Amino acid sequence: MEFQLPKIPILTSVTFILTLVTFISPPLPSAQAQQAGKVLRLESKGLKLEMQRLSRQRVQAFFIGRGFSAARALMIARQGCIFRSAIGNSGKMPEEPQIKIDLRQWQVMSKGENKKMRVREQWQKIWEKENISEEARTAFYWALFPTRQTYAPTDYNWGMLSFGLAPGARFDLVLRWTYGEKQQQTVLKGLQCAQ
Repeated sequence: MEFQLPKIPILTSVTFILTLVTFISPPLPSAQAQQAGKVLRLESKGLKLEMQRLSRQRVQAFFIGRGFSAARALMIARQGCIFRSAIGNSGKMPEEPQIKIDLRQWQVMSKGENKKMRVREQWQKIWEKENISEEARTAFYWALFPTRQTYAPTDYNWGMLSFGLAPGARFDLVLRWTYGEKQQQTVLKGLQCAQ
């Protein structure tokens, strides 16, 4: 019996390739030039973080390609303040401590108000109320960064972060994580959602 690869529709293949180009493109050079759409990088006490805001057009195209209507994709782009991210453990040796993150502990500070990030579970409730198809909800769920995760040295993961702010909003982001048994915290200042 001969094994055959499943046939993948051309549209699915194109969507997959565009996703790879969008999210696995080579990093841009400057760590401080985030406001110009460059990559922001942080490495501190076991945490390795890379973030880049995504344009509203890119966010819309991504979610239309996953089964959302143009109107719903526009709503995500307008309310999401979406950044692509890679989060991991900067450790190189197996005996180094694990890190643990819980995005519900991260805090968004904008216009004198503190709020929580909009995580997978919150978005799922929104989509259930709006009768979004299960396929689109599943695609959205897996595109967002996991709410809680533990990383051994050299582990990392990719996904989108959603800050739930309006286009162009400026904010500071309080990051909290556990490195071994110790709680850690730092603040990323002056971030901005795409216009």
